[in-house]
Amino acid sequence: MKNNFFLVAFLLMVFSCTSEKKTAVTYADQVWVHQLSDPEGLHPTNVNDASATAMRRYLFQRLLAIDFETLKLTPWMAKELPTMDISPDGKGMHIHYELRPGMSWDDGSPITPRDVEFSFMCVKNPKVDCPDLSPYMDFITDFKYDETNSLRFILICDRKYMLWDYASGNDFFVFQESKYDPSGTMKKYHLGDVSDRQKQVSIMPDLEAFAKVFNSEKYSREPDFFSGSGPYKFVKWETGQRLLFERKANWWGDTYKDQGMFFEPGPAKIIFEIVNDQTSAITALKAEKLDCYNSVRTTDWVDLPKSEKFMAKFQRLTPDDLTFSYIGLHIKDPKFREVKTRQAIAHLTNIDRINETIMYNLCTPTIGPILPMFTKDYASEIKPYTYDPAKAKQLLAEAGWKDKDKDGILDKELDGKLTPFKIKYCYNQGNDMRKNVGLALQESARQAGIEIEVIPVEWAVYLERLKQHQIEMWYGSWVADPRPDDPKQIWSTEAYNTGGSNYTGWGNAETDKLIEDIRAELDEDKRAVLYHKYQQKLHDEVPYIFLFTQKMRNAVHRRFTNLSSGSVYPGFYPGAFMPAKGISDK
Repeated sequence: MKNNFFLVAFLLMVFSCTSEKKTAVTYADQVWVHQLSDPEGLHPTNVNDASATAMRRYLFQRLLAIDFETLKLTPWMAKELPTMDISPDGKGMHIHYELRPGMSWDDGSPITPRDVEFSFMCVKNPKVDCPDLSPYMDFITDFKYDETNSLRFILICDRKYMLWDYASGNDFFVFQESKYDPSGTMKKYHLGDVSDRQKQVSIMPDLEAFAKVFNSEKYSREPDFFSGSGPYKFVKWETGQRLLFERKANWWGDTYKDQGMFFEPGPAKIIFEIVNDQTSAITALKAEKLDCYNSVRTTDWVDLPKSEKFMAKFQRLTPDDLTFSYIGLHIKDPKFREVKTRQAIAHLTNIDRINETIMYNLCTPTIGPILPMFTKDYASEIKPYTYDPAKAKQLLAEAGWKDKDKDGILDKELDGKLTPFKIKYCYNQGNDMRKNVGLALQESARQAGIEIEVIPVEWAVYLERLKQHQIEMWYGSWVADPRPDDPKQIWSTEAYNTGGSNYTGWGNAETDKLIEDIRAELDEDKRAVLYHKYQQKLHDEVPYIFLFTQKMRNAVHRRFTNLSSGSVYPGFYPGAFMPAKGISDK
């Protein structure tokens, strides 16, 4: 690394010929984007955190994308939006796609439907480490090539699924078979072979051999092992410092520059700068060493407008944030098995006070995982748990918690052992807001006889411990797409037992059936009834203490236009940034 390249966030050249002439500013043709921590990885299928997904949009593509501003599905690798018809037996579906002509991989070879089939096969391979993704693909069971058009194909589905277009087109990235299966292990198989449980048995040695290589770290971190169809190439990753992406010369997508935000000519370089301390990050932003900042800390957000200098340089953006935040409880932990205990913790969480003192009233309390923007599906009849310490103490007593040893901390006989009510609350290191929420809960819980330890955890470790069910209480947030909610990945028992995103352990046969009924229901009104029932169960059983929805708090330098500011995370798309009028790039 050359220090003069990375340490200089921008170049300023000021020309002042006469006092009457305006100052002209020339910046380097690059964008510096703040990241609070390293992404989980850049693997095309095996990572799930929001920052990794946002970064992979520059390297890989999907058949479809969601436009940041319209929030509608739009063709990306597909020539047009897919069509769907019900299968002749009335049980399944056929989804029809056609690829754009002229697409190519980094080595110049054409992108074909076989690459799409291969990508589906990877997701469906039971030995590939993508349990967060595979539930969305379980309805797709086979792949049919169109003999009359080499760019057309049909996805064969064994059941109806409400998100057929999103799941088949927007939920996974397409990647190059020859690059990600260099030994050709999967070349002799098709999607139908991998989807069929009986056929899986006979081909399992090959599935395992392929997955062993495909799951390896090199496909997540090492630039030489990346091949994508996107406009940028992955150049460098310096852990804890930055990731560098560079625009490809003669990218095939340049011929489609009038086809939406993902085909816009963008800056030559995008640098994701990792600054784990939020105070240091906001200082770098003010000094113009960062160009973009997603989710500005609330204290800084209310203070920044007081600086005329900052407001002259930066624009603040507040699109709706398609996220909800929560405090999660691992309900299989003996301390949290009893529902009255969990309800007591909810009554000890002073959401209104947290919103006022930590979030500066920038948030809106919510009651469940469905965003309020989906008015038909959102169960507005459910009211959040109120802050009520007396009610909490009553519920704790009913759940058997008493201070038997008179040390000021409640205890209870759990699995034959007297256990004090001590909780470890974890949050991702560097996130002061999540830390402060933990401290607020710590104080209210202390008054009820519960001891909470607030523990920062490095991001990658935090995610891994959640997946391994090694965290008993945590602050979390889920980023959603603007579409109907599929609960399976987060709330099914399968998602707990097979490495999915059910970190709480909630669910049973009844709730699993309810989730499957939601997924199969194509009628919006009937599905809404099921959604309300599902939200009521979550509210009553408290695997999450649901907190807030909010607006995004983004800052972007005024030297850019064409921001694609919208509700899709992170709320802007630097890959399409253009210099503002009167400001040029060098």
